[in-house]
Amino acid sequence: MLLAPAAQLLQRAPLAALRVVTDSLPQGDPLRGSVLLLGNFDGFHRGHQALLDEAVLQGGGRPVGLMSCEPHPRSFFAPDQASFRLTTPCSKLAVAGDCGAGFVFMPRFDGAFAGLSPEAFIKDVLVARLAVSHVVTGPDFRFGSKRRGDIELLDAMGRKLGFGVTAVQTVQQAGERTSSSRIRALLAAGDFKTARACLGHDWLVETIWHSEAGLQLHPMLCRPKPGIYRARQGRRGGSAAALNIAISADGSIRSTSPGFRAEPGLLRLQARVG
Repeated sequence: MLLAPAAQLLQRAPLAALRVVTDSLPQGDPLRGSVLLLGNFDGFHRGHQALLDEAVLQGGGRPVGLMSCEPHPRSFFAPDQASFRLTTPCSKLAVAGDCGAGFVFMPRFDGAFAGLSPEAFIKDVLVARLAVSHVVTGPDFRFGSKRRGDIELLDAMGRKLGFGVTAVQTVQQAGERTSSSRIRALLAAGDFKTARACLGHDWLVETIWHSEAGLQLHPMLCRPKPGIYRARQGRRGGSAAALNIAISADGSIRSTSPGFRAEPGLLRLQARVG
């Protein structure tokens, strides 16, 4: 099934070009034969952007997309854990589109998908459903039931089934590997400057309106260290003026700048100022 307008997930920030694929691409679809990034892509940080850069090089003009399941596999296997994500489905699509992805393959991560063998994932998903021409991922990417699939299996089966495979080395920031886990830890510790450097862009968060608590970070999102943050409303490239907001430990948001209208949507956090 295709969700042609991604606005179904981005009601407040529709994307003009980004498509969302939830199941398969029909014969003759222009996205068949694309280059696909494999991973979770929570936050779409500098490491993820390096994969995208490599995919564009490998693509030679072919469409480039990324695979990112919903719900996040970590939430599926441990549904009662504390909120940990850097992006909601909405903000993930916005960041991916802003960074230049052409489409997102967003299959539902359920028991059936989790139970696919690595070989079945390659044959049934990558080849039959999407007809990929090339896949790009990190060297430690694991997939399939019990995480048995690895880059060596991808490469071996790709040679037999007609698609290429490229593994991109991890990106480092300040001498440490850039990862979603590291960024979460930096945010919790209050080191927003390094977290933003690892992201390579403002932290784009989704906010919701709670009838009693008011404006809050989306419940999926991890909680940064409480404090005052400089922010702008909307996605990258917007003209909204900078404002200061206070974020509490429970994710509640209040303005410390005059003229701020507490409307749910997308908010770009740019710096921690107090």
